[in-house]
Amino acid sequence: MKDEQRRHLEQRLLQERARTTRALERLDEAATSSTVEDGDLTSYPLHLADQGTDVQEQEKSLMLLGKEGARLTGIDGALRRLYKQPERYGICDECEREIPFERLDVVPWVTSCLSCQQAQEHER
Repeated sequence: MKDEQRRHLEQRLLQERARTTRALERLDEAATSSTVEDGDLTSYPLHLADQGTDVQEQEKSLMLLGKEGARLTGIDGALRRLYKQPERYGICDECEREIPFERLDVVPWVTSCLSCQQAQEHER
């Protein structure tokens, strides 16, 4: 991998890290927000339909938090490899071949080439 490509991917990783961190903050706020501020339209203190909607929204926020958290872990791992072992960044963990730059440009934290990724997904 060329130094210019490596610098480009480093910038992509840092941008994705900032975006993911902002998304995590928003999702955390949504997951922990109080249901008191939900704009209830009934005079009942706790309407079952409102409670169900609130629970569903919290579950969705928690699921998205998990996905964004996993993405942040992947990004941090890629940055760690890029800084500590630059010769290992962009090398497939499975087959030890270089991951094409085009794939890394789309998902710079990926750790396997497309064929190994497809094989892993097929095994599941």
